[in-house]
Amino acid sequence: MRDAFSFCRICSGLCGVRVTIDDDGRVAKVRGDKGHPITEGYACIKGLNADVEGTRLLHPLKRMPDGSFERIGVEQALDEIAEKLAAIIARDGPDAIATYRGTANFNNQSAFQMLPTWMQALGSASFFSSLTIDQSAKVVSMERLGIWAAGRPAFEGSDVWMLIGANPLVANSLSLGGFPGNPLKTLKSAKDQGLKLIVIDPRRTETAEFADIHLQPIPGQDVAIASGLLRIILTEGWHDAAFCARYANGLDALIAAVAPYTPELVEARAGISAHQLREAAEAFARNASRGIVRTGTGPDFSPHSNLSEHLYEAINVVCGRYLREGEPVWNHGALSPERHPRAEVIPPKRSWETSRRTRVGGYGMLVGEQMTGALVEEILEPGPGRIAALFVAGGNLVPALPDPARTLAAFASLDLMVTIDPVMTATARASHYVFAPLGQYERADITRDAHAFKRPFAQYTPALTEPPQGSELVEDWYPFWALAKRLGLSMTYSGVPLDMDAPPETETLLEILTRDAKIPLSELRRHPLGKIYDFPARQVLPPRPEATGRFEVAPPDVVAEIAEVLAEATAPGFSHLMVSRRMRETMNSALTDLPAVRQRHRYNPAFLHPDDLAELALAEGDEVEIASAHGTIIGVAAADARLRRGVLSMSHGWGRVIPEPGSDPRADGTSVAPLVSGTHEREPINAMPRFSAIPVNIRKAKA
Repeated sequence: MRDAFSFCRICSGLCGVRVTIDDDGRVAKVRGDKGHPITEGYACIKGLNADVEGTRLLHPLKRMPDGSFERIGVEQALDEIAEKLAAIIARDGPDAIATYRGTANFNNQSAFQMLPTWMQALGSASFFSSLTIDQSAKVVSMERLGIWAAGRPAFEGSDVWMLIGANPLVANSLSLGGFPGNPLKTLKSAKDQGLKLIVIDPRRTETAEFADIHLQPIPGQDVAIASGLLRIILTEGWHDAAFCARYANGLDALIAAVAPYTPELVEARAGISAHQLREAAEAFARNASRGIVRTGTGPDFSPHSNLSEHLYEAINVVCGRYLREGEPVWNHGALSPERHPRAEVIPPKRSWETSRRTRVGGYGMLVGEQMTGALVEEILEPGPGRIAALFVAGGNLVPALPDPARTLAAFASLDLMVTIDPVMTATARASHYVFAPLGQYERADITRDAHAFKRPFAQYTPALTEPPQGSELVEDWYPFWALAKRLGLSMTYSGVPLDMDAPPETETLLEILTRDAKIPLSELRRHPLGKIYDFPARQVLPPRPEATGRFEVAPPDVVAEIAEVLAEATAPGFSHLMVSRRMRETMNSALTDLPAVRQRHRYNPAFLHPDDLAELALAEGDEVEIASAHGTIIGVAAADARLRRGVLSMSHGWGRVIPEPGSDPRADGTSVAPLVSGTHEREPINAMPRFSAIPVNIRKAKA
């Protein structure tokens, strides 16, 4: 046995780990590294078990005509795929080739950059990712509202933090308002130093247990809540008038648009008392001066997500909750090029209005990506521009998209589908070819700069173990380089042309990615536990004379949407609203089959308040039929007294997407995707489906 140090790449938490490797060179145990300068021994169950247990693929597979899969050599598979690609491109052009990036690809730095490199080499604009099927409302908000170039204040040192539909003690996402390092320790320390925590969530989550103020609203009423908060702040004069005068357009229009959202109206719509709403607004805007509003998947999975995000971020704007001229920026990145933060607004881009549009629905693009909510239609709709081939890198699209039967029909119509995944997911089973990638401790990697940390931190990990004997695994980036070579394409990786005769080493790719970083990779390799770099603070500089950008807090389309929501009626005929919830042991659709997870959770229960169970004449463990306007699923009832009454709460990503006769939700779990429409109730800009606050009826399932 020997121990080595690395960091977990299941999510963006970057938890430091100590990996025990047995005499056969395999991972025997993973535990939190107590000497890690950031996480100090913290690591969640996902990271501790993902590479120790479970079934993984060890060889490439090819789907046969009868639907079965057989082993195939890597190079033979690539030869066959390249031949099919060449025919598709010759017939339909490069845009017929699409790529989808999943979470696993986001957390693999060398592979992350290879995907856009591959698409640029092809000349295809058909790039999709989990970004636009998860929290793309945040991108829409930035492009409608604008961005503050100097950034937001860090969690540490803030005197208030407002979280909406987020549970960072479970999700631990650094990029979305999480608590950096050891989440619980960080939160407790901040509260000891006077932080006031405000949580808005229909469930008293693990994070809400620490809240000074917890508002427990009716799901899907974020527009009313955000508008009500803005109305109180603006009418009471608790906003930063000087900041607004210098940097914001449309303040008077915003005041007029939110004027109808009185505390009494918000109480009627969202079920939050007028007193509670005012208490939250006062605690955030009047009684505190440093700290921000952050949202999670709750508002972004719910209806009107783009408008909700805009209004919540507008609270930060009107309160001026950004780093100001002269303030120190301690974390300006260790692996980033030198930059000088400035007190100026990057004006709205509204790129979806000028970019290419989908054939169906007319959706534009965000940050160079097409909308994943429109992917199925781009496959199913015949005619010029149809997607004929799809590459899925580190994601499981079938349970992630609405209406899995329609998704599977689309995938079955493809000329070619290729998936890179360590397990045989529902998406992999729909593919023609499946490549098995290296495990996270079988490849070298670097952390991405996490600006949530108070100080700049970076870590490098070498490959700690060799692939299992007899396996045929690939680096996640390799198939794309190899296919480009076979197609006679040139690739420019992060600005550097690649040798197309011999494949690069992953270490070479990491060197390219860090060539302009403040800390060279050679220095980073000297610190196996990672290092917090003691750079001098960068002062926020004044705006450039030519920087005239301003926030647009009330553009015409936002004002119109606020009025539309005000006039909206509640959907009749449904008794409950279904919301999504995080589970500590899983990551979206990943890891649900791990033995360690199944020991704790054999399935994803359908949680209801105990009084709702009693009213429906249900007992814990009963199978229940859950019906939306779109579909019906069977779940297993469970009690959760921390839920608001009238709310059903379930985790997504579980179960068979299309249950077979005799399927047992207690054995397989339940997929909630059939409740979601793939064509209705989508956001107009980004095609985001309604995954939460779904009206449903519940009754005991027939035997």
